[in-house]
Amino acid sequence: MKKCIALFLCCLLFLQAAWSQDFLSLDSDLQLLEDLIADTLNSTLEQQQLLNDLRQSLDESGNLLAGYENIITEQENLLKDLRTRLNEMSEIYQTQSSLSARSEQRLKRWRIFTLIGIPAAAILSGGIVWAVMK
Repeated sequence: MKKCIALFLCCLLFLQAAWSQDFLSLDSDLQLLEDLIADTLNSTLEQQQLLNDLRQSLDESGNLLAGYENIITEQENLLKDLRTRLNEMSEIYQTQSSLSARSEQRLKRWRIFTLIGIPAAAILSGGIVWAVMK
């Protein structure tokens, strides 16, 4: 019976040691699980912050692109206006060129008339005056 009691006491001690070992293991596992959950939450918060930063960056990029599109549209309008003005200037130049050519033709005629007409008129007047005086 002493052996039975000793065996029983050994079994109780062994069971209590086994239970305490299980509780220590369970406590350690729970601590690891809590650490994992905390790390996951921190990681999730960091990822959320990165996502918000990315969203803000994309919004800013979208605003910049919209600004660039407006600038490009304004430049296109300015270029169209410049093209229109250049076409108008080209038409004015062509008109002035043709007027200049006509004026040059008239000037040539007046020069010829002046170079021939004035001496001819002088000779003719002199001839008439000479004929009248004689």
